[in-house]
Parts: sequence; C-alpha cells; structure tokens
Amino acid sequence: MIKLSVSQAARKLGVSRTQIQAQINSGKLQTHEGYVTTDSIRLAYPKISLHSEQDKHIQKMQQIKADAMFKAGAVDTAKQENEQMLISIITSLKSKLYKEGLRNEHYVMVFEELGSRLDMLEKCCHAQDKEPLHKLQYWVKNQSNLN
Repeated sequence: MIKLSVSQAARKLGVSRTQIQAQINSGKLQTHEGYVTTDSIRLAYPKISLHSEQDKHIQKMQQIKADAMFKAGAVDTAKQENEQMLISIITSLKSKLYKEGLRNEHYVMVFEELGSRLDMLEKCCHAQDKEPLHKLQYWVKNQSNLN
C-alpha cells in the first residue's frame, strides 16, 4: 500500500489540495496515519490510472524505508543479545574474582598461622636447629608480605 500526502494525492489527481481535504472530511477518501492511500484513491477515482514512474519511485522508497526499519530492528536484537552475553560474562567473572579473593584470604591466614607456629617451635628447638628454622621463618614472612 502506497501512502501519499494530501499534496501528493492532489497533484496525482490533478485537483486542488482543498478538494482532497474536503473529500477526506466527507469520507469519500480514507486516510491511514495521516496519509491518503492509493487504494482509497482508486476507490474514489476508479477511472484515473495511478501507475506512473513516480508511483514506482514512491513504492521503491517505501520499500527501502521498510527494509531499513527491519534491519534496524535486527541490529537492535543483535545488540540486545550481545548485551545479555556480556552481562553473563561479567557476572561469571565477578563470581570467579570473589572466589579468588576468598582463596587469597585463606592463604594469608595460613601463612600467619604458619608464622605463629614457627615462632612457638623456635622456643622449643635445639640450638643446632635454629639456623634452618630462622631461614624457614624468613621465607614464610617474605611470602606473606608478597600478598
């Protein structure tokens, strides 16, 4: 269905714009979304041929517009799908980051506990074992400071 403005319909029929408007007001011509349709013109003026080069041009333009609207909808759909996929990936990464944070806190506590136990062991060990024990304590402190 080709839609024409009131001015376009008047030119096509060879009448004035006010005559077209009067026919619309009287109900002889029907409108759709503010435009006069070629189907309505054919019913009101059966003897006038509406097939012209301009009609083909108008129809082609309306098809291009319809195709563009369809493609825009397809782009919006693809964009929404991509957004959903990205949200899913971000949610998964947040969960992994949270779990790694908990694991890191666990290891920090383990190193602190190990350091405390090594300090207690130092108080009870023999003098010949103190040097390797001090090296182990130094290594544990350095590892816990890296976090």
